Amino acid sequence: MNKSKTVPVYQLLVEYLKKGFSVLDTDIQQEIITFVRSQQNQNGGFNDRAGNPDLYYSLFGLWLSLATGQNESLSKLKKYCSGIELPGQGPVEQMALILTKAALEPKTKRRSVFSLLRMLNQQGKNISLWYRFFLFALLVDALGKNKTFYYFLARIYLIFFHPKPDFPCSLVAAFTYARKMMGLPLQKSHKLVMNYYVKSGGFKAFDTTSNSDMLSTAVALFVLKEIAADLRLIRPATLGFVQNNYFEGAFLSGDGDETKDLEYTFYGLLALGSLVNNEK
Repeated sequence: MNKSKTVPVYQLLVEYLKKGFSVLDTDIQQEIITFVRSQQNQNGGFNDRAGNPDLYYSLFGLWLSLATGQNESLSKLKKYCSGIELPGQGPVEQMALILTKAALEPKTKRRSVFSLLRMLNQQGKNISLWYRFFLFALLVDALGKNKTFYYFLARIYLIFFHPKPDFPCSLVAAFTYARKMMGLPLQKSHKLVMNYYVKSGGFKAFDTTSNSDMLSTAVALFVLKEIAADLRLIRPATLGFVQNNYFEGAFLSGDGDETKDLEYTFYGLLALGSLVNNEK
């Protein structure tokens, strides 16, 4: 049985991170561990780009700590999250907190899909709607109650849904993964994702842009690997793109921004994990 059908998607993401981490030499592994640890605040949360503890960045800190075996960091994060209540948090922060607790506390209660859906329309952190839906989908997959009916509706929607030309690569890839989960044909969706590939390596965010970025590359590769696409032709150049955007314990965004953070380090390891051990 396909492992992605038997474990929550967020756990599958962590497995990919572990694969990516495992192919690095020990010096680089230690650099990454040192960087991840340096991003954890004294109160246990992980810092955003401004150096402040943040639930959204703590989610990436969680996944990276799980992938690199940082049990002490996980204990600190668990204590930090235990002191935070959902009321008063924005939608992204709420979903990130629930996902973090789900990973750290196995007995986290399941929630109705409707209660999770209500979080999407709340005001909060300025993050794109598609990313909110990404977090929402991870929550429904991991903790949603009575998912069968909602998956039935999602399947009907996806049958008639056609991505628009101005959709970002990450969104097209997300819909492709959703089609895989619903057992729908993938040939056209596969081609749509590949339209974002850049010959010099990696995937670009939009059809109108020319350069690759780490977010688009990681998401596209993960989905392509999960739908059993043949990555042999794009592997060398894309691996080069990922390697060229590693810097002192972190992966960079790939679009010229040299700021190091946990989110893009997550994407870098996800991309590596998607490129290694491809049977095709």
